[in-house]
Amino acid sequence: ANYHHHPVYSKKSLHLMNLSHTKMNNSIYKATSSSALYMSTESKKKSSPSSSSSSTIMDVQELKRNVEEATSVLQSNLQNVPSIEILQNQIQDLEAETSDPSFWDNPNDPRTKFVNRELASKNKLLDRIQLWDKLKGECLASLELLDELNNSNSNSNEEDQETIDMILEECSIAAHKLIDDGRRYELESLLNGKLDNNPARIILTAGAGGTEACDWVDMLHRMYLRHAEAMGFDAKVEERSVGDVVGYKSIELSIEGENAYGWFRGEKGAHRLVRLSPFNANNKRQTTFAGVDVVPILDDGEVEDVDVPDAELEITTMRAGGKGGQNVNKVESGVRIKHIPTGINVKCTQERSQHQNRDIAMKRVKAQLLAIAQEQRCEEIRAIRGDAVEAAWGAQIRNYVLQPYKMVKDQRNNWETSDAQGFLDGDLEDCIGELLRTRAREEQIAREEDEQYKEG
Repeated sequence: ANYHHHPVYSKKSLHLMNLSHTKMNNSIYKATSSSALYMSTESKKKSSPSSSSSSTIMDVQELKRNVEEATSVLQSNLQNVPSIEILQNQIQDLEAETSDPSFWDNPNDPRTKFVNRELASKNKLLDRIQLWDKLKGECLASLELLDELNNSNSNSNEEDQETIDMILEECSIAAHKLIDDGRRYELESLLNGKLDNNPARIILTAGAGGTEACDWVDMLHRMYLRHAEAMGFDAKVEERSVGDVVGYKSIELSIEGENAYGWFRGEKGAHRLVRLSPFNANNKRQTTFAGVDVVPILDDGEVEDVDVPDAELEITTMRAGGKGGQNVNKVESGVRIKHIPTGINVKCTQERSQHQNRDIAMKRVKAQLLAIAQEQRCEEIRAIRGDAVEAAWGAQIRNYVLQPYKMVKDQRNNWETSDAQGFLDGDLEDCIGELLRTRAREEQIAREEDEQYKEG
């Protein structure tokens, strides 16, 4: 039968028009699947009708398994989110509050920031749920159409086979998008800590290794910037101390975006690099370390209740140096504050006034203490144990081995990959995702132990 007189042509046309619209937005998934599908299509053209039909049946069966997996992930996520109607009502209430002219009188007011953050978060979740529903509809409609095409004419001609291949490809793309975004949402749902939704500061400090350590800090700085960009965060360099030869002695990044602190806080610790050093005259293999500290950025209202006795602080001043004229080069405007019980050390040189730098540094110290208190589940700041990151042998949380073999391995959960270069280029999502799952399991065990202790 001719393609244009096919009994399901009108239904197929409508569906293909919808698929072609979504096709333009799926370049990432096509890059991985188009070559394989093209080879499959070409082989089907050259093969006999019976082998082509058999291959199509196998493709449809595999596709059905993918759609079943996508549907399972979707149902699991929908159990943990409000319905579309509830979300729409919540968004309507928040928008009504923002429409009040007095709402914008003070953009830095904690309530204003909270409402804006909640409104953006709920709109994002609503768009996500609607996208899931759309992708699921595309998958189910494609499978239904494939069944009709296969049942209507067992001896399909070449045009029919091309149509089937196109539907297979588009349905596969929709299913994988649904699976990938669903799994990412599962990870995001684990970021439910009190401070997880705050912006984050990442402080990288050269450890043992001299010039090699400064270059290692530069490599980590590049890795985190690339990963932040890939994940949709806004990242920028706040402060830096340039190394004597290359790289940085220390560098500070600020990361803004939804759940920025929750996503990056597992990076805190010592990071160890093993490679053939380009700074060694004999090109010998060398081990070096860098310390990574991750701290939430808090509003004034979130830290004003934190009381830190002056006796626990060691405050020193210094010349900030760099751009800014004679003031920063001759006046000691920079401030360093050390919290003696924990070893927390904060330096601030970003303002021209020593008083302003002292206030900023003090807020950062309090933010770090709050974050550590949350991690150690302490009710009071004075109960916090020492938590300074030691960038030296034996304290590493992750090893990056580039010689004699290539491997990145996290010491906390034994996650590893042989794609060391890809990891250093910012592909950290799988590693951080597995770390979040591990942390969720550990926190669940800790809660169960606390309940048993209270009952006992």
